[in-house]
Amino acid sequence: MIDFLRTLFRGRPALIKGTSKLAEGYSKKVDLGDPLAGGKQVVLCRVRGKLYALDAVCPHAAGRITDGPLFDGKHALCPLHNYLFEPETGRAVRGACANAKTYKVRERDGDCEVWA
Repeated sequence: MIDFLRTLFRGRPALIKGTSKLAEGYSKKVDLGDPLAGGKQVVLCRVRGKLYALDAVCPHAAGRITDGPLFDGKHALCPLHNYLFEPETGRAVRGACANAKTYKVRERDGDCEVWA
């Protein structure tokens, strides 16, 4: 059943309501579907007026990228080892970690769509 649903909705974005309320320099975790049934958890980050989405699982797989204020107002943080990531590209800017996975985001009418 889960494979059928993945096939059915592949390529379709998840709608997240009210994202225009996310302040500059902040991030918020959201669940896209049920994480225990193949869904994902992403971190939405607002940097320089634009919204970006990162996978909440840190690439070193031992921690989670946090939500709340961004480090220096522009970097997402995994607190386990203090790794920092650019929300725009997922590039690791501090720490011995691979880049974070990013997802396409489109804002419209106060909401956003995420392709994860």
